[in-house]
Amino acid sequence: MKNCLKFLSAGVVFFIGQDLLFAQQKKDTVKTREIEEVVMVGFGQKKSVKEVTGSVSTMKADKIDKVPVASVDKMMMGRVSGVQTGSASGQPGGATNVRVRGITSVNGGVSPIYIVDGVRISSGDLTALNTTANILANLNSDDIESLTVLKDAVSTSLYGADSGAGVILITTKSGKSGKPRFSFHKNFGINKIAYKLPASLTREQWLDLASQIVTNTYNDAFPTKEDAYRGITDPSIDILGKAAYMGYNTDWNKELSRNSAVQEDLNFSASGGTDKFKYYSSFNYFTQESVYKASDFKRLTASTKLEYKATDRLNITTDVNFSNGVINTLANGGAFSNPLIAQYFNLPIDPVRNPDGSWYLGVDNQLPSGNFNAAALQDMNYNRANTTRVFANVGVNYKIIPNLNYRFVFAPEYIVVEEDQYWSPLHGDGYSYKGQLSSNTRRFFNFNIQNILEYSFKAGADHNFVVRLIQEAYKTNGRNLNAVGSVVALQRFQTLDNFIKPNSVGGNKAVTSRAGYAAQINYNYKQIFNLDASYRRDALSNFMPGKKAGNFYSVGASVDVAEIFLKGSETFSAIKFRSSYGKLGNTITSSPYATYSFGINYNDNAGAVYAGVYNPDLRWETVKPFNVGVDVGLLSDRIKVTAEYFNKKTEDLIFSVPLSNSHGLGSYDRNIGNLVNKGMEFSIDATILRAKSNDDLGISFDANLSTLDNKITTLYGGKDIINGQSIMREGEIVGSFFMRKWAGVDPSNGDPLWYINGVDGATTNDWNKAQRAIQGSPYAKIFGGAGLNLSYKGFNLNARLTYSFGAKVFDNWAFYTLSDGAYTLYYPGYASQLDYWTPQNTHAANPKPYDGGVNANQASTRFLYKADYLRLSNVKLGYTFRGDFIKGAPINSFTVYVMGNNIWTKAFDKNLAFDPESSISAFTNLNLPVLKSYVIGFTLDF
Repeated sequence: MKNCLKFLSAGVVFFIGQDLLFAQQKKDTVKTREIEEVVMVGFGQKKSVKEVTGSVSTMKADKIDKVPVASVDKMMMGRVSGVQTGSASGQPGGATNVRVRGITSVNGGVSPIYIVDGVRISSGDLTALNTTANILANLNSDDIESLTVLKDAVSTSLYGADSGAGVILITTKSGKSGKPRFSFHKNFGINKIAYKLPASLTREQWLDLASQIVTNTYNDAFPTKEDAYRGITDPSIDILGKAAYMGYNTDWNKELSRNSAVQEDLNFSASGGTDKFKYYSSFNYFTQESVYKASDFKRLTASTKLEYKATDRLNITTDVNFSNGVINTLANGGAFSNPLIAQYFNLPIDPVRNPDGSWYLGVDNQLPSGNFNAAALQDMNYNRANTTRVFANVGVNYKIIPNLNYRFVFAPEYIVVEEDQYWSPLHGDGYSYKGQLSSNTRRFFNFNIQNILEYSFKAGADHNFVVRLIQEAYKTNGRNLNAVGSVVALQRFQTLDNFIKPNSVGGNKAVTSRAGYAAQINYNYKQIFNLDASYRRDALSNFMPGKKAGNFYSVGASVDVAEIFLKGSETFSAIKFRSSYGKLGNTITSSPYATYSFGINYNDNAGAVYAGVYNPDLRWETVKPFNVGVDVGLLSDRIKVTAEYFNKKTEDLIFSVPLSNSHGLGSYDRNIGNLVNKGMEFSIDATILRAKSNDDLGISFDANLSTLDNKITTLYGGKDIINGQSIMREGEIVGSFFMRKWAGVDPSNGDPLWYINGVDGATTNDWNKAQRAIQGSPYAKIFGGAGLNLSYKGFNLNARLTYSFGAKVFDNWAFYTLSDGAYTLYYPGYASQLDYWTPQNTHAANPKPYDGGVNANQASTRFLYKADYLRLSNVKLGYTFRGDFIKGAPINSFTVYVMGNNIWTKAFDKNLAFDPESSISAFTNLNLPVLKSYVIGFTLDF
């Protein structure tokens, strides 16, 4: 005999206390009872799915559980409709871009806020020196019961001023009444690059290409390719000054990469309780290595969650979470210590080590290519952040009278980020400083206070009301101290007191506060007709007096016509139409208190400089989302289908407006723009075969598809804003690519060609004579995912496919890596350059190469790629031992599994040489590649 819990749900079900159903069962049988499905909708409120009027999507624990990534925000792509995620970098523990129903702002907040068990937590990158980091990576995903995304006005409006970009609710696991339960989980995995990187040139390939460049450019002196080859390699000629290094053949990818990048996850939890007292505690250790040396992430967490029913009226909850994360990052972008820069910029004849095995450090700190030995710098330097976070949540619930409840919440959050960036005196950037250490300590103390009064009542037998009054205060207090020292005294001691010369010392404090008051009313008639309305007023310290407050509201309604016209139908269990509208706020970064910069040394006297112009009329960016949808349940909800349309307008966008030179500053912030995001979302969740016992076959399937149309509708004076290869233009997508259009290679002479009008028709070989035009969007137009779950006789197979179509991504380093000779003699670049024009290869992808180039490497659609892709983002096969196999052992179940993450990717642009998932950031920037993982693990429940 054994206890079994079966959850009957096609969406996410949140179970506490009496919602748990324990059923005694005989061998190979399952006794079940339908449990009403509920979802979290904000400030600890739970609502029946039948009562929801807004747009809410949820991931339950089995979709989050044991996915081998460092942070939970990386798991949402393809699992939640309307949500796009992208990892601009494959750095373990690094930042993730998350967008809910498009981009809400241009200069303000574009990322959702995160709420854990009803209170807000910090999110994003809190470091100052590291190239990327993510405080959410300090959260243990094994502690998460569910993740709910609030997408429309009626769902998010209670969070007021910051809710315009969406709200993500994370509900953590709690203890349940009953005997103690223990769970131990461990997995181990190997990491590789998820998608191919551009191949680099070998020595012979580079010599072949260099010889062609030399003979094309200096044909009188080197009339043949053989002559040019001799001129490069013969020490008596040595036209490049590198003949002495021709004996080397360095594979920089091999030198910079690990032979085996590993990861490990270990988790232990204990839970249980009585009717009076419940507890849940966990301990987790997680570590993950990048495929590149000196890049990794380690995390240690411990949490305890307690619930005490002191009396029939008084209930007290406490939740304390401790975490410590250590991240080692590498330089990215144009830093010569960036391993991807080295892979394509260092010559294959650049030595790595001396004959005795020590690092080769070049002549005057430079390799033959003029660059650094990045492999040596991976060993000598480091860029490390140590983040400690303590988060507590204390809640007191008191039942004043029947149906009238008061809840008080106090949630402090304390974060310390300690960073050290060390440059060795032996080589690289630290050489000229004789060693340098930059240290930065950032401290954050945030707290959230909530007072919530809730009254529920009936009018007659069928009219149900809930009225909620909320007071909330949220304050952030940040402090930053930084110092830089150079000339290290003893290399083995890398602390500031071991550096002789103090280069700089600095620090600052920042305090922001917000106070909000809200009212909400929920009405339902037999759970057939539902009406929700809310109002919130927020005051923010970032604004000037008279402008600090903003008013936000929402209204939503739904009706289940199946309950009215098809009651008792065996086909339709629900046909619920719903709609909502409201006004929300959006986070801003402007501050009225940053107009002067003090601490300026003016002839050894204190001075100040004008640092900014604050606009006293600056006001909230406001978001006005409209949503309409239908939820259809078929065959007793074995099949659930949802379709939605949204139109989310952002008004009063904050832009920087140019000032005349007489002001001494270039611009000031002003509310001058509008944009809109609109689209459709579709989802289906189907139980195709419901297993009646553990030996039966069970099949379930889910899928979602989202569309997005994003446009700027108003700009200051209707004028375009051009930033590099991007443009803001009325009627066009935010940040549209704006560049010349590549027309290919002239087959008659190998010249590069561009379309004169930027679209089609006549061409020119003069880049300056070609016009720029809008060439595509950095945002996907269609995206989503699909999942399949099979179970049979203890086996379980899960697979998830994600996809994205319509976005483009620009290789902003191709100026150097596909330079057609402009830089190839010194920065070799991609191996794809070998397909260059010759009289025998007139249909080549690349023009005829010349030393110094012919402007073919200037920005154009030649380096703009479609980022359409399909990805097998996760597949897991497991087997659970139960029953007779473990009979007599103090074990409830034992599960073993193998899993793959990002194991297959299909990119539809054959020329795309970088991971298409990076498209959400628009540019590749030579960041660390996204990882794929192969994992084996087990879970022991007892």
